[in-house]
Amino acid sequence: MRVLYVEDNEQDADLTCRRLARLAPAVAVATVHTLADARARLAEAEAAGALPDVLLVDVRLPDGNGLELLGEVRARGLAVAVVMLTGSGDEALVVAALRGGADDYVVKAGGYIDRLPATFEGVVDAFRAATAQRASTIRVLYAEPSADDVDLLQRHLARYAPHLQVQAVGSAQEAFARLPPAVADDAAPDVLLLDFKLPGMTALDVVREVRHERGLRLPIIVITGHGDETSAAQTLKLGATDYLVKQEDLLNRLPVAIENAWYRGQLERERGALRESEERFRQMAESIGDVFWLSDPQRRLALYVSPAFERIWHMPVGEVYADWRAWLRYVHEDDREPLRARMESLARDDEVQLEYRVCPPGRETRHVVMRVYVVRDGQGRDVRRAGVVQDVTERKAQEARIEHLAYHDGLTGLPNRTMLMDRLGQALAQAQRLNQQVAVLFLDLDRFKPINDSLGHLVGDQLLREIARRLRAALRENDTVARVGGDEFQVVVCNVAGATGAARIAEKLMRALGEPFTLEGQELYVTASLGVSLFPRDGASGELLLKFADIALYEAKGEGRNAYRFFSPEMNAQAHGRLRLENDLRRAVERNELELHYQPQLDLAIGEVCAVEALVRWRHPERGLVLPNQFIPMAEETGLVLGIGEWVLGEACHQVARWQREGLVSGSSPLRVAVNISARQLQRPGLDGAVRRALADSGLPAACLELEITESSVMLDPQHAQSVLQSLRELGVQLSIDDFGTGYSSLAYLKRLPLDRLKIDRSFIGGIPTDSDDAAIVETIIVMTHKLGLRVIAEGVETLEQRLQLVRQGCDEMQGFLLAHPVPASELPALLERLKTAAAGAALGTASG
Repeated sequence: MRVLYVEDNEQDADLTCRRLARLAPAVAVATVHTLADARARLAEAEAAGALPDVLLVDVRLPDGNGLELLGEVRARGLAVAVVMLTGSGDEALVVAALRGGADDYVVKAGGYIDRLPATFEGVVDAFRAATAQRASTIRVLYAEPSADDVDLLQRHLARYAPHLQVQAVGSAQEAFARLPPAVADDAAPDVLLLDFKLPGMTALDVVREVRHERGLRLPIIVITGHGDETSAAQTLKLGATDYLVKQEDLLNRLPVAIENAWYRGQLERERGALRESEERFRQMAESIGDVFWLSDPQRRLALYVSPAFERIWHMPVGEVYADWRAWLRYVHEDDREPLRARMESLARDDEVQLEYRVCPPGRETRHVVMRVYVVRDGQGRDVRRAGVVQDVTERKAQEARIEHLAYHDGLTGLPNRTMLMDRLGQALAQAQRLNQQVAVLFLDLDRFKPINDSLGHLVGDQLLREIARRLRAALRENDTVARVGGDEFQVVVCNVAGATGAARIAEKLMRALGEPFTLEGQELYVTASLGVSLFPRDGASGELLLKFADIALYEAKGEGRNAYRFFSPEMNAQAHGRLRLENDLRRAVERNELELHYQPQLDLAIGEVCAVEALVRWRHPERGLVLPNQFIPMAEETGLVLGIGEWVLGEACHQVARWQREGLVSGSSPLRVAVNISARQLQRPGLDGAVRRALADSGLPAACLELEITESSVMLDPQHAQSVLQSLRELGVQLSIDDFGTGYSSLAYLKRLPLDRLKIDRSFIGGIPTDSDDAAIVETIIVMTHKLGLRVIAEGVETLEQRLQLVRQGCDEMQGFLLAHPVPASELPALLERLKTAAAGAALGTASG
């Protein structure tokens, strides 16, 4: 075997050559050190008709990249197997090499040189087999409803595997029409390729029809998307040959999978041909990775064993020719005797399938499936036993991963809700039998979303994994902690010592999270709120206990977070009350129970009211006036805020337009109305359309409408927010950022938004002028905002001292109880008149106080 080794490190090259000379004297290695030398050597070899068998290429070369040489070899169609060498084990390099057509890759780690001879032999065999495969045409019938997917596959195969001819259909019915008995056997495809989801059917239905209804042995490959692995695994049990998960490298893996499926199908169809031509069987067997063997009818003498045997058993095949039972030595000790007994007890006509493990010394355990067949001659006499041994290790691992994903959270590895419910059911059954108590805890992280928004989801995911580790470490082995939502965890504690024991566990979990987390060089502090329910005190079923723990959690959050609460009947009543309130809120708009109150905003430079903010109130028929902080969070959580927000927008525009037509003015400029836009409204498409309709229906000039958006809602999706705000700006409305200073926005990003105003949050205004920190923050915000060309409005101004301080600091506008409380629409004209009179009398502070 001839190897051309391209390596820039002369010491590595010398060491490799000397080691290979001892390990594999039959391997002749020629070495070059640069990309240019490699190109020249290949050109000379090609001209002389003496190309090397293997090209071993280091990824990093002094005058280029080994991937460039790989691309040139494949583009020129040189008949050379290519193995890439990498010192880093970088997955991206490996993927790039395999996609570029490399036959294998080797990481410079451990005893990699000792593995090179086997690698060379394997890639040469595979390369020659692939070359032979491409000499014959394989007809593929592809059932796929997406024309784009079909076109992508056909173009890929036309370039890289032209021997695979694909005929596409869009449904299962069209596929059935091209299969026997609808068509003759010689007109049927060689391989059936199925997308798992077809119009009106799934691959399960198609495989069942092909295998069990029509009895066809046609190879079937199922392509499944993310989340369909379990169903795809079921298709294997129904008789599918293989399945592939839709991943980025699907197009590169698919030709090999089709070829393997075709050869596997050929083997099944050609069992009869073994009676006539063992040589033909040998050629087929040596081209794929399954092990094929032939023995005498009594299974005392090996007549043929394919080379793939050595790749699984790591035993010279000659030992099997010398002693047919030698292969049993490396069968797992637990499987060996049952397998030996089964093989020895095979009757004359038995055709069986056996599954067992192969454990070569110092090698990874392999799972295999062996099918044993009877071969008869033309007179029906038994002349051979034939066997096919397939390595199903990867499939077993995939099925194990699928099962793990079905019961575990993919991010943290903790049990998911499905497993939690199973464990909870077992815990309750045991507790009932042994007269024990069980605690159920519902844990929710406090203010996790700002961490995600400010530091990014990758850091958020790292934090969740670390939180999961700490929670698991704080519990006993037989307790269960599960992740059931974004930042929600549920815990089942068996044999707990009543409420006192449950309280100790809750405190232990809170302490576990109390220590700082260090991620990306930053210290993060996380707290959690917990709700606790107990069996049998609070309920007898798992669903009920989880529900009550959730109610207790809601109570803990309502009382300030970073706390735990036990469930009580009173909490249940509160939860039912909240549910009734939510149902009432759903009908509040259609029953005309909502109303708007208006709070004036003052231009501090001229002392005139320049705008009013529209604030929604709910006049409940039984509860009376419900304030926003009692129902707006619920409306945000349930999505009802979308309908309420659209009503507020339309009603405010109509009311201010009415006042303008009636001649109501507050100063030298037309009255402007500010309307709050919720985070859900900002994220949902169509906000600009709703604003356009409200302006058109009311006749209000666009310049008289101001939309207030909180900075936290902008930072949920900054790029989307910028696009929406730009569309709104094009309508002519004014835009402001509300509650500025309480979120996590980037000033560099805010300057790119088409804003008119920044509203300083009341939490900073309340501290001036006595709190020097608040005063400094407010002054900084005002200076910064003016530098950006924006106006500043302060909300929550309640004292004359606060107003005077704001004037000294250059604030443009103010809003708060010092000026006026929000009033219904019917009272606003009189209020504006009083404010105008008070301003004219230079006694605003007294009049408003």
